[in-house]
Amino acid sequence: METRNGPQAGAPAAGAVGGPGPAIGPGELVLVREAVARRRKVTRAAAVARASAITTLAIGLLALPFVVVSPSFSGLVVVAGVIVVGVREWTGYGKMRRAQAGAARHLGWNQVALLGVITLYCVLEMATFSPEDVKSAALSPEVRSQLAALPGMQAQIEGLIETWAPYAVYGFYSALILLSIGFQGGLALYYFSRGKYIETFRRDTPEWVMQVLAETHR
Repeated sequence: METRNGPQAGAPAAGAVGGPGPAIGPGELVLVREAVARRRKVTRAAAVARASAITTLAIGLLALPFVVVSPSFSGLVVVAGVIVVGVREWTGYGKMRRAQAGAARHLGWNQVALLGVITLYCVLEMATFSPEDVKSAALSPEVRSQLAALPGMQAQIEGLIETWAPYAVYGFYSALILLSIGFQGGLALYYFSRGKYIETFRRDTPEWVMQVLAETHR
């Protein structure tokens, strides 16, 4: 019933929907806050996995044209492996974001697989290295013709390549393996350590709170 000055006092406002909502007391709010706090370490790990997946996929996709233009067995293995790892990392990110059991193992072993791919590539490059290939690349026929006017210069350059190229190549790929052990290995340990937080979250959080968080943290 309306009066001349507007709706009757106590009547629902125009556009109001339904009746009163479900009662949420202080106890329920405490449960939600505690669940959010327990989930925080899981959501941080999901953010790390998302950034790692995007980076890995970007590297793999950017390297793909080079493998197509100049195909090699080691290159194909590495690029395919990196792309597969990137896809699995993205899948693991989704699992971690939803706090699924096994998400930590999925992401941890995925980093171990990436470490294996990088190590395999480095080993193959060192095993197939030849100073003659470096000489062919550095001393093209045009360069050799120019060095012919400088007696002994070509021999000196070839000697330097034979002496230092193995150190440079083996040192570079060995350093890459060590860096990968530190980075991928450290990231794998980080993911594995998130498993206990997922377990605690799933064990101590009521089902209705988990559903609320799933709907509000898409």
